[in-house]
Amino acid sequence: MTLESSNTTVGILYDIENAPFEMLNYTLGKARRFQPCRTIVISDWEERPEQKRWEKLLRRPGFTFRQISRTFLGKNSLDSALYDSAKLLYEEGVRRYFIITTDSDFVRIAQMLNSKEKSYIIGVGTKQASETLRNAYDEFIVYPAEEKETVRKKHARKGAEAGEKAEVALEQTETKKTEPKKDAKSKKAKANKAEKNEKEKAVKAEKQEKAAKAAKAAKETKNAKEVKEAKEAKPAKQVKAAKPAKNAKPGKAVKAESAEKAEQANHQEAATAPVPSPAVQHEHKSKAAALPEGAFAVRLPKTLRKQLEARMQEEEVTMDELITYLLMRGLS
Repeated sequence: MTLESSNTTVGILYDIENAPFEMLNYTLGKARRFQPCRTIVISDWEERPEQKRWEKLLRRPGFTFRQISRTFLGKNSLDSALYDSAKLLYEEGVRRYFIITTDSDFVRIAQMLNSKEKSYIIGVGTKQASETLRNAYDEFIVYPAEEKETVRKKHARKGAEAGEKAEVALEQTETKKTEPKKDAKSKKAKANKAEKNEKEKAVKAEKQEKAAKAAKAAKETKNAKEVKEAKEAKPAKQVKAAKPAKNAKPGKAVKAESAEKAEQANHQEAATAPVPSPAVQHEHKSKAAALPEGAFAVRLPKTLRKQLEARMQEEEVTMDELITYLLMRGLS
C-alpha cells in the first residue's frame, strides 16, 4: 500500500485499542505547530464503528485520515498493521511522527523509524507509560498534562459555581412564585384564627353573663331566705323569753310559784304603805330624770327586796334580769 506523503508531511500513528478519543483530539492540537505541513492520521477506524464522533473527526480540515488493513486477526494485529504503515511512510521520506499509545510494544516502531536516517518522534501517552517507551522517543507528552488538568479543574469549578448560581436563581424564582400562595394561605389562616377567637370570646362572655345572673339570683334567694328566717326567729325569741320557766328545772318552778305568792303579798304591803310627801316625790322624780335613757329606778319595800335577793341567788341571775323577767310575766 502506497500512501501519498513527502518530507513535509507529519505522520500520526494512533493506537485506537489502548488510547481514548480525547488523547487523539489532544494530539491533533499539538500537531498544529508543524503546519502548514500535510498531516496523515493512520489507524483502524473501523475498529470503533459505534462511536459516531469519529465521523465528525474524519471531516476535520487540514488532516488526512487513512484506514489501515490488518494482515491477520488477533493479538498485536493492530500493532503489526501500524508498523507496516509507518515503514511505508518512512521509506517515502516522512521524518516527523506522533505515536499515540501507552503500549510498550510500539518501541520497535520507534526503533524502525530511526534505523537508517533519524526521525523526530513525539510520543503521547499517560503517566503509566514505561521508561523504555519514553526513552524510545525524542519527546514524550504526558496526557492529560498537569497544566491542562488545572485549567480543566478551574473550568469545572466555574461550571459548578455557575450551576450552583443557576440552582439558587431557580430556587429564588420558585420561592417568589410560591410566596404569594403562602401569603394567601397565611392570611386565610389568620382570618380563620381571628374568627375562631371572636367566637370563643362571645361564648366565654355569654357563659360569664349566665354565671353572673345565676350568682345574682342565688344571692337574692339567700337574702330572701335570711330575711324570712329572721322574721320567723323573732317571735320565737319573744315566746322563748316570755316562757323561760318551761326550760327550768322542776324545783325552780316551785320556787317561782312561792316567789309569785311573795310578790302578791308585797303588792298588798305596798298598797297599804303610806303615800310619800310631795317633797319626797319631787326628789324621786329628779333622780329618775338623771338616769340614762331606757333605765328606771324602783323603790322596793324591805321585805320584797330581801325576797328578790334570795331568789336572785337561787336563780343565779342579776337583779335587773330577775325584775325584767317578773315585769314581762306580769305584762303577759
